[in-house]
Amino acid sequence: MQKTEIAYGLPWLQSKPERAIFLELGFACVYAVGPTGGRPLRISWAKQLRDKLVDLQPGCWKELQVHDVRWTAGDMLAIRLLNEATALLDKAKRRLTGDWFDVTPEFAQQILRFAADKSGIPTFSHAEMLDKVRAARRSRIEAAMKS
Repeated sequence: MQKTEIAYGLPWLQSKPERAIFLELGFACVYAVGPTGGRPLRISWAKQLRDKLVDLQPGCWKELQVHDVRWTAGDMLAIRLLNEATALLDKAKRRLTGDWFDVTPEFAQQILRFAADKSGIPTFSHAEMLDKVRAARRSRIEAAMKS
């Protein structure tokens, strides 16, 4: 049975082998995070999302919650996706300051989906990222057992 910790509204990888495989796969994400209940939202990118959230939490007046996350195959794609999304938000005059935007969680989700579609960047959900890491681990275990 796999241990799963829930933090910031999402399940996280717990075992050292899973975390090592995650690092090897080089995933990065664009995320929308904010205080429980919504606005404002920080929209940015990260390779180590959980570590980023731990760093952000002390600066927030309420508990942070991830409202959306789109994983990609690497940091270059995540940065492209972020640039596309923030350009759309800037056009709509939704930026407050820095990476903080006056948008609802639902609007942020729509923007991230639209930006991914518009730019042709393949993305996958947090649950799909966990599945990919765990499938890679199972594959490695099976290969080792055949050796």
